[in-house]
Amino acid sequence: MMRSLWSAVSGLQTHQLEMDVIGNNIANVNTTSYKSQATGFQDVLYQTIKTGTAGNGVKGSTSADQVGLGAKMGSININITKPGSAQTTYNPFDLMITGDSFFVVSESQNSPNQEKYFTRDGSFTIDAEGSLVTQNNGLYVNFIEGEGILGNGEPLISDRTKTMAGQATSEAYLKGNIDRDDKQLVEGRTIQMDVYGNDGNVYTINFKLTDNADDEDNTYSVQIDKILDKNGNKISNTLNEKLTLTYDHANGRLTGITPYPIYTLDNGVQELDDDGNVLSTTYTMDGRMGQAEFSRTLTGKDGNQYTIYYSIDHHVPEEGEEETDTADYDFNVVYVRKGEGTRQYINKTMAVIDYDSESGNLLTIDGENAGEINVDLSEIYDGIGDITFDISNTTIPVAAGTSYRFEFNGEADVLGSLNVDFSNTSNYASSNGVHSSSVSAIRGDTYGLNKGYPNGDMNGITISDNGSIYAKYSNGQDVKLAQIVVAEFNNAMGLEKAGDNVYKASLNSGEPIYMDITEDGGYMSSGVLEASNVDLAKEFTDMITTQRGFQANSRVITTSDELLQVLKGLKR
Repeated sequence: MMRSLWSAVSGLQTHQLEMDVIGNNIANVNTTSYKSQATGFQDVLYQTIKTGTAGNGVKGSTSADQVGLGAKMGSININITKPGSAQTTYNPFDLMITGDSFFVVSESQNSPNQEKYFTRDGSFTIDAEGSLVTQNNGLYVNFIEGEGILGNGEPLISDRTKTMAGQATSEAYLKGNIDRDDKQLVEGRTIQMDVYGNDGNVYTINFKLTDNADDEDNTYSVQIDKILDKNGNKISNTLNEKLTLTYDHANGRLTGITPYPIYTLDNGVQELDDDGNVLSTTYTMDGRMGQAEFSRTLTGKDGNQYTIYYSIDHHVPEEGEEETDTADYDFNVVYVRKGEGTRQYINKTMAVIDYDSESGNLLTIDGENAGEINVDLSEIYDGIGDITFDISNTTIPVAAGTSYRFEFNGEADVLGSLNVDFSNTSNYASSNGVHSSSVSAIRGDTYGLNKGYPNGDMNGITISDNGSIYAKYSNGQDVKLAQIVVAEFNNAMGLEKAGDNVYKASLNSGEPIYMDITEDGGYMSSGVLEASNVDLAKEFTDMITTQRGFQANSRVITTSDELLQVLKGLKR
């Protein structure tokens, strides 16, 4: 009799647990990406009243007689593989993930030993520091290392990503006809093109197309006539002031006011302290574009003189005549010569020249770059640069259907290199007696299909179906910042729920397998969230059966109690 009471009690307890699970499922019917749970019962111990016997030829075999001692909760499983329905939010940072994958989130951005959590809830947002985090608890979303310009844990919006540097135009395509009887070709017909520079500004290049009169093959020459900045000023004509530079022997820094180009250098004026030690040397240079070479003679302890030769070059910023900031420069040691002996070339970029002022011995010629300007020994011409040939003296033959590469340096290095393609030009004389050539850019200028672009400001972020995060810029460019990593498990149903819509790996789930979501055929949907997968019809049905089971077990208790009352009455 007591067995029935204890069995019924265990049944009540088990059905209570099942009702708790059902209640939790119904409570989370609208929880984003919630995965419902299902219970599994199992019996407990059995008391054997009579053991089973084997047959002996006289009697047959018999089964054992056992009485059960109730039920218990066998398992509470997560319906992890059943997807929830899609809910549109129109928030670009809300993501729905397909397949068996999970987003990877963590409490710290950069700690290598941080605990990882896993979630199907793609309710993400950008926090105050520009990082992609979960909306409900601020956990950081993890990225795939090496995908995009950002590392794992770096904020999406920062000083590094808010703006984008421009890129110089690298290709230009011209079309039109070069009339062989065009008289303007004698002096040179101008072809004008607006292009982008490395600094993101617009520059106008004027090409001059000239007839090679002595050539019987109807060929022409093209050369760069001038380059104009956005204000219409010729680059080489806007910079003609002087520059005063001061070289500090204490730290090897060369500083100056108004960073104009350099052409010549005087012998310098030295500043001495009370003991006769050199504090600094001031050099004055003219403002033409070019390289300057100057020297410093040191007397060694052995009485020999050592001369150190330097060269310096400068890239002039646009509207440099208005600049007043201090500019830093790099030194290159071109060579060191002992007395009147042979020059010894040293191929090193240096920032510090260290010598003993007492002994006069040269101690080191070493150091790292101290400034922003690198030495360029290429010949230049009026701020336009050379093209792979000398613009000042040479032109190149052009025939219809050809292309040429122009290389810029010096002032014009803001333009990088430019491929000019003449393959769409023809070479026919006019039939109406009006001889005029017409050649213009069809691609490569700022108004056509252009491989260059100006500076841009970030004006949006998008997330693709493979989890790649792109920054959109005002110059029309998209840059991949990062890619969201996902994780899969050999047994996802073995994950442990940790609250706040996240899971933790367990011994039963196995270790996470990190990957790109497309590796298993999955994808992400932006502006969509995964709803709860709770099925209310099933939950109500389970609630009914649970209620009936609970009532039946309580009935067992009352019936057993009545039987005990009957036994109690027999004593009267």
